[in-house]
Amino acid sequence: MSLLEMLDLERQTVVFPGVTRFVDEGVVRDVSVDGKTGEIVYSSCAEAEVDQVIERQVQAARSAGYELEWKVYGHDQPPCLGERLMAAGFEAGDRELFMVLRADADALTRFDLYPCDIRRVTGADGLEDYRTIREEVSGRDCESEIARYIPMLQDHPDSMSVYVAYVDGEPAACGRVYFHPNSQFAGLYGGNTRARFRRRGLFIQIVAARIREALSRGITNIYVDALPTSEPILRKRGFEGLTYTQPFCLPQ
Repeated sequence: MSLLEMLDLERQTVVFPGVTRFVDEGVVRDVSVDGKTGEIVYSSCAEAEVDQVIERQVQAARSAGYELEWKVYGHDQPPCLGERLMAAGFEAGDRELFMVLRADADALTRFDLYPCDIRRVTGADGLEDYRTIREEVSGRDCESEIARYIPMLQDHPDSMSVYVAYVDGEPAACGRVYFHPNSQFAGLYGGNTRARFRRRGLFIQIVAARIREALSRGITNIYVDALPTSEPILRKRGFEGLTYTQPFCLPQ
């Protein structure tokens, strides 16, 4: 089975804690247990049916009152899916390259490792430092995002790890990694560095910390959605592009 086939199988079968899964005609949808956010994690339908499939998901989201994100992968069917989502009122986010590293014992030798104060977050205090970074970089309030992570860390600590890098005791960079007992992948998300701490190698140090944990768990397939700014950094260290991803969000 190819990596792309493995990815599609997991998109349909792996359910992370904190969500309720709905399998509808043509799509797989996860809704947070608090009912505030929903995400289409897999979709495949005929071109003749796509507008009706989209409309059903829009109606479900508006009826239940949750925010909806439709994550499109480059090989999802039909090829016009992104175009049809925008025609239905969704707003397109940045396109990112889905990259995978097949890690081995020598994987970390390709990283520029040096002493760095990187801590794994285990409670609310660390998440506040994570929030400081996320809000500065994104320019938006991340209270609802952090609220989702607190129960994950408390009730399912083996499913997600959060890392924060500090410079002189000040939170400077961060990132998350997700695991699942039925998954052959570890997913890297939320890599951010505050502007005044950039060009110090913190981004790659956070990546390395998460790869190290994945390897300690026996997981060798590491994936990340990479923006053009991070793609060459990751490619230099062994990550390869597999497809692209792009989020489409339904305005409230």
